[in-house]
Amino acid sequence: MLLAHDAHAQDARTVVLRFRKAGDTVAIRNAQITIDHTIDAGVTDSAGIVRIPDLEDGGHIVEAVAGGYQAFFDKFTSGPCVPMPIDLEILAGSVTAKPKGEPTELRVAGFARRRALGQGKFFTLAQLKAADGRPLANFLKVDAGAIMATGPNGESFLASRAQREAEKGATAPCYAAVVKDGLRIYPFERAAPPDLDKIFTDDLMSIEFYAAAAPVALRDVAKCGVLVLWNRS
Repeated sequence: MLLAHDAHAQDARTVVLRFRKAGDTVAIRNAQITIDHTIDAGVTDSAGIVRIPDLEDGGHIVEAVAGGYQAFFDKFTSGPCVPMPIDLEILAGSVTAKPKGEPTELRVAGFARRRALGQGKFFTLAQLKAADGRPLANFLKVDAGAIMATGPNGESFLASRAQREAEKGATAPCYAAVVKDGLRIYPFERAAPPDLDKIFTDDLMSIEFYAAAAPVALRDVAKCGVLVLWNRS
């Protein structure tokens, strides 16, 4: 006895998927591919291609896991009118940037407590807004009595009072330590001091300037002064 053919039965065919890096022509090889959460389709070849035989026509879900790329989840449709291969793009994985500074114990939440100790000069958001976007080098010279040293390319570096003698060749340069948003960015590895002509008061939420005494967390690098900057969010 022959069974009647189900008019709603879907045809099946070999589906070819090709994966590449988003915005590029780089094929993604060795990506693990899963279809509809249950079908293990294997891994992509050197051309970024995987073939899924006998897959029913219609809508499907594809998942891809590849080293160096973000987890991928998308839909595709197979059928007699769909050209093969079906191209899919995967975004490269997010690379965690190496911190450009040494973490410190300083937090912006401690600003008021440190100001109460009276060890340095402190500038609030209201004061910085009133400064109307001045270069930080100028602001610190005028409002904090800070000393600026000129770098080899005309940069403005914050220096200790001993810097005046250093510029005469008496001693080595002595630049202030700089902390930005809790990270000590100078001294740090081979980093140069930040050029304070390129930082502006309207970039900042608050400033702490210690010409002599400094927070305990920074006393190991405070011999030439400390500048603590908190950016506006």
